[in-house]
Amino acid sequence: MSNLQREMCELEEKLLHTDFSKHPELLEHLLAAEFTEINASGLTGSRAAVCQWLLQKDKAARWRLSELVVTELQPLMRLVNYHASQIAPVPSASKGALHSSIWNFNQQRQCWQLRFHQATKVL
Repeated sequence: MSNLQREMCELEEKLLHTDFSKHPELLEHLLAAEFTEINASGLTGSRAAVCQWLLQKDKAARWRLSELVVTELQPLMRLVNYHASQIAPVPSASKGALHSSIWNFNQQRQCWQLRFHQATKVL
């Protein structure tokens, strides 16, 4: 895995594996103010709805990320594609989901922020 892939994988895993109920302030750094999502059911999700899910998700939940590809769209914008499957607390019976994320580097905050995310169930 390249340094670029490792950096973006760590950001994706931070979103999935952090206990935000203990550190809700981290959401301000990780999610852009204009963040939007299309979830695995095909529904558009707001930043507020995603924050709520992240704050309430099972703290023991863990996902395995694989097939990670990072494309630099612009110097401060990256597209991250990967396959994710839940492995804990109980491995999911599903085939997981394909994910696409667009990350922008926020120069004011000096951090990468998720601007857009889409998940598509693998059938």
